[in-house]
Amino acid sequence: MSEPVILPPTDIVEREFRGAAKEFQDLIAREVIIEGPSETGKTLAILTRIHKLALKYPIQVLIVRKHLTNVYKSVLQTYEKKVVCGDPRVKTYGGEKPQWYDYTSGARIWVGGMDKAGNVLSAEYDIVYFNQAEEGTIDDWETLTTRATGRAGNLKWSMTCGDCNPRGSHHWILERAKNRKLKLLHSKHKDNPSLFDAAGNATEQGKASLATLSNLTGTRRLRLFEGKWTTPEGLVYDGYNADTHVVHRDPSEFQYWVMGADEGYTNPAVLLLIGIDGDNRLHIAQEFYQSGVLQSAVVEQAVEMDKSARKFNRIGRGIAVAAVDSSAAGLIADLRNAGIPAEPHHGRVLDGIAIVQSLLVIRGDNRPGLTIEPDCINTQNEFESYIWKPGKDEVVKENDHSMDAIRYTADWLFAEESVERQVIYQPVKIGVQL
Repeated sequence: MSEPVILPPTDIVEREFRGAAKEFQDLIAREVIIEGPSETGKTLAILTRIHKLALKYPIQVLIVRKHLTNVYKSVLQTYEKKVVCGDPRVKTYGGEKPQWYDYTSGARIWVGGMDKAGNVLSAEYDIVYFNQAEEGTIDDWETLTTRATGRAGNLKWSMTCGDCNPRGSHHWILERAKNRKLKLLHSKHKDNPSLFDAAGNATEQGKASLATLSNLTGTRRLRLFEGKWTTPEGLVYDGYNADTHVVHRDPSEFQYWVMGADEGYTNPAVLLLIGIDGDNRLHIAQEFYQSGVLQSAVVEQAVEMDKSARKFNRIGRGIAVAAVDSSAAGLIADLRNAGIPAEPHHGRVLDGIAIVQSLLVIRGDNRPGLTIEPDCINTQNEFESYIWKPGKDEVVKENDHSMDAIRYTADWLFAEESVERQVIYQPVKIGVQL
């Protein structure tokens, strides 16, 4: 092990930690994850410890997320703005999308994504940090543990660590902790000094953050505000699994682009931009999900999505059809006036649900017929929160705005085709079984 560089105490990052975040600062464990609701300071705690060690030792560290694109706008924002803070002993390589950070101690922090691992998984590290570990699979986690076995040799110990928000009640993180292969630390909102002072009183920031989180609904509230690992009973789309259905796909893979739209003002207005590939797989690539916006703003967003479709499509074709609830006559008219080919949806709710359920099924090549881009957080939440009324073939009218939009689209595309549909959009039928 290399000898530490002795630095004045003022050069070491010092901040107050509590609870799980404090315990992590001195913890030595082969595998550890800090779990808890949103805004408990999990990410900051891990990054601070890594930074303090990198100032002393020539360690090799990997910071990774499931999808590389999410690293730059999440964990690295926290690292640069709240941890490094322009420290001259840290140099960034890679510009706006850093590839690594070098320290004057000889330490290097690499950046990667499990979807574009490349050379980062061929190296040895003293510490591997999997940010938002709940997004990954057990295979992702176990692969990362093989990169931090002690062979890097710059510390007397090695660690694969992570942070996560709660997910389903049978998630692999809980199972691994139950089997004592993983140490799980539980964080709370009161652990975060920016939300609560030492006496346990909410700060102004705490009041604002908790007010926002408490306004969440359904499963999203249970997980991100209450910190519960839960799977609701009576889930409509019980075949949905974030590990399988949330993936990044390149826009160039799609032959057609369509849109699903759900009207709203008090409830969220929703637009889903959906790509369709040559195998008739649907991919929700972009979402607009917002309450309190005028219909004109929704139409403007639809036009922007149409521009994206034209850019992505190799022949410059925009949205082939926008499926909209037939009761939203004003929205249909405004979309058409803006050049978006909006079509009313007339199908039965149960028929549309059955089609979406069939699209979620894993096919013979181990890929489902419907996937979601990682950025489409609200749509993911609704898939995990959309439930049946107890004992009835009827859904609860909550967490259903994206669900309505995808149902309209799926029903329009794959139910019995009308002459109009054959003219506008000509997919190969996939033989959906209702």
